[in-house]
Amino acid sequence: MATHAISGGAAAPGGSGVTRILEAARRRRMLVALPFAFVVVAAIALSIFLPSVWTGRAVILVDPQQTPEALVKAAVPAERERQVLSLSQQILSRPRLAEIAAAQQLPRGNETPNEAAERMRTDIRIDPIGDQSGYAQPPGLVAFIVSYRAFDPGLAMTVTNELARLFIEENERVRARQATTTSEFLDTQLVDIRARLEAQEKRVAEYKERHIGELPEQRDANLRTLERLQQQLQFAQENLRRANERKTVLARTLAEIESNAPANAPAAAPASTDINPARLAAARLTLLRQELAAVEAQAGPNDARVARLRAEVQRYEAIVAKAPPPAPAAPADGQRPRARRAAPDNPYVVSLMTQLDAANVEASALAQDIASLNGQLALYQRRLENTPRTERELARLAQDHDALKEMLKSVMARRGEARIAADFEQQRKGETFRIIESATLPARPTGPNRLRLVVMGLLLGLGASALAVVVAEHLDSSYRTPDELRASLAVPLVAAIPSIRTERDRRRARRRRAFATAAVAVSLVVVAGAASVAARKFTPLVGMFTPASAAQR
Repeated sequence: MATHAISGGAAAPGGSGVTRILEAARRRRMLVALPFAFVVVAAIALSIFLPSVWTGRAVILVDPQQTPEALVKAAVPAERERQVLSLSQQILSRPRLAEIAAAQQLPRGNETPNEAAERMRTDIRIDPIGDQSGYAQPPGLVAFIVSYRAFDPGLAMTVTNELARLFIEENERVRARQATTTSEFLDTQLVDIRARLEAQEKRVAEYKERHIGELPEQRDANLRTLERLQQQLQFAQENLRRANERKTVLARTLAEIESNAPANAPAAAPASTDINPARLAAARLTLLRQELAAVEAQAGPNDARVARLRAEVQRYEAIVAKAPPPAPAAPADGQRPRARRAAPDNPYVVSLMTQLDAANVEASALAQDIASLNGQLALYQRRLENTPRTERELARLAQDHDALKEMLKSVMARRGEARIAADFEQQRKGETFRIIESATLPARPTGPNRLRLVVMGLLLGLGASALAVVVAEHLDSSYRTPDELRASLAVPLVAAIPSIRTERDRRRARRRRAFATAAVAVSLVVVAGAASVAARKFTPLVGMFTPASAAQR
């Protein structure tokens, strides 16, 4: 057995970190190679056996309304991004996708159409055309791409074209429905506003009928009438004053004549109680007829004074016709019977009595006229006082009426526009979707990215090898160099004896290496087979290594 000096041996523990790592990797080269080989083989198998993904793509252009909106307003607001989003939600709903899945026989095994629809939704993309697409987007237009990826290129093309067709049909149906709904809604609003306007007009008419005479437009007429009534009242009051004065003068004159006449004078004026009423009525009737003839000749038969005088004539005619002859007065006891006083034959006295009677009649008529004028003045004064309140209420009613009229005009204008827009939608002259590029059979697959998968396998293999070496070094507690042993023991180290291997040991080592090599080869084959099975069974792995932007290229 050969001996080595204490100073000889492996690298000192104070070597660099890189040297120690390389030494550990050299010493555990099998532990480095095995994880790396397994991971790389699995990655290569996956990249080989993963099925290819094919993407169909169709380009849809939004055609604007053919007639300028200054002439015909669109029935549906042109919020195109929101419109496309709404259509996408409707088309990508589970019932729609389930119909497509059932028609294209997409369910796998025991998978239901609804489950296939959920899987389809993850494979459908709707994207606006970007600069990388190679399409120049015209001003004022919006285009977007509908894409679908599948493992069969024909299926990808068919489903993509079906989705594009659904976009066209759904857009036409939605726009026609919205235009019709808008027109029907405006018709309902128009009927309601017309009913409200008629009710408001009825309220205004009823209010005016209830407050006739107090309306603002009658204020000037009421003022003129009030002034005229005040003038008539002043005139009547002045006439009444004069009539009363005339009565006083006439009564005083008659009293003086009666007091100055002798008791037995037949021509003396008697007391007014001894005068025959029929004689007085006849005298008054004569004067009234003369006055009636004069007024009728001057003012015509339709004048109000003529009617009043005719009524007075008829009244006095009735008095004259019905008045009984005067009975003689019986003498008092113990007195000599006095001869009955005859009616006054003096024309002057008769004239005074007639004038007094006329003054009494005139005063009574003037008093009635004054009372009537005062009532009319009070009525017109109340009307003028109530006019501001009536004006405010009418202004409020008129404001509501005008607001309803403006609303009616606005709704009628909008209804006309809605009908024209609905006709445009029916004739397909409004904003429409148009397929400018249908989906064709894809020329090459869009995924998976096999090179990236292999690169990721290499990196993961290196990481697994490094991790295995680190763990093995951490768990290994043996001493590799004399310096490590000397640092751990308190006794001095005399010599280091290397391992002595015989021929038998070498044969045993060769057998172990051969067995390990065979085991590793079998394991690599198993790993490759498992990776190929996983690539075919677990199709979501394809999505992990297929870029989402592949449909836009």
